[in-house]
Amino acid sequence: MRITSITPMKNEGPFILEWVAYHRLIGINDFIVFTNDCTDGTDLILERLDEMGIVRHLPNPSVIGRVDGGHHWAAMAYVNAFPRLRRSDWFVSFDVDEFICVNTGAGHMSDLFAALPDADLIAINQLNFGCAGQEHFDPDKLLTERFDRSMARDNGPYGWVRARGVKTISRGTAPLKWIGNHSPDVAEDQVGKVRWVNAAGQEIPEATYTTPFKSAKGGLESYELVQLNHYALRAMENFLVKTERGDANREVEEELKYWRQYWNKYDDNVVEDTRIQRWLPDLRDAVAELRNDAELAALHDAAVTWHQQAIARLRKTQPQKTLLTRIRGLHARKLEKEVALLEEV
Repeated sequence: MRITSITPMKNEGPFILEWVAYHRLIGINDFIVFTNDCTDGTDLILERLDEMGIVRHLPNPSVIGRVDGGHHWAAMAYVNAFPRLRRSDWFVSFDVDEFICVNTGAGHMSDLFAALPDADLIAINQLNFGCAGQEHFDPDKLLTERFDRSMARDNGPYGWVRARGVKTISRGTAPLKWIGNHSPDVAEDQVGKVRWVNAAGQEIPEATYTTPFKSAKGGLESYELVQLNHYALRAMENFLVKTERGDANREVEEELKYWRQYWNKYDDNVVEDTRIQRWLPDLRDAVAELRNDAELAALHDAAVTWHQQAIARLRKTQPQKTLLTRIRGLHARKLEKEVALLEEV
């Protein structure tokens, strides 16, 4: 069985080995990765993984001719021309800060497919993981080990219907008109031939088949058989590095507002979720095995050093210096509210 992933990356060097090792463990065996404008060695790490036969690394077509819609759009437009995805048993587009966590059987992709044998499309919901109060970058620990606080899997603690981000696992033979980053577009004359389900095996309404969607709510969200752990923030220091991609034309206060809102959206620490940690012993071994390649290990370590140096610089640079102070306070205040919400439920 060939299971293909499509992922764009930029400056994710310290996190690549864990992401690749984990998804190989659960059964993804055909990685297509696009990069653009990397300065931390992400592209070099992926080139080495390509040489080792583990991933396929390609420059994002966006670097050749800048296109409307950004890097994600350019990569997805390109893969829509690939015959390879149609020849795969299954394929899925997701990011390097997202980990597919299968909650049925032994946790392999094959267990998910066995639980949903008639599905052509499987909508998986993001489960946002917050910083868990951690400020400092620790390259010696796995992300999936460090960050174990997430948003609630139901809307009870919030008191309102919260939308959950969606990515879609697609059967290669499904009659798709367009392969999207979040969900595909089914050809109108093929709607009745496709079975699209959520993570509980519930049917997705056919009315949405021809209109790609980014989130699910109102009873369609589920984490029963599979969830997409979303580590959008990581530690506070890692978030500072992420913010450096911001628009230099923004005024400092405008820049601070944008990233504070981003932090507030994804810093969810309502409940403990350790489902993915069943893989930790095997994952540590798998990462160590990758590091047995001396060249790959050196490239990984160089990326870690780059991020450490960037953090040291950004802690003293505006707007990140002020942003760090503000997200510390924002985290503390939001966590206090989340605790109160849980006490009320």
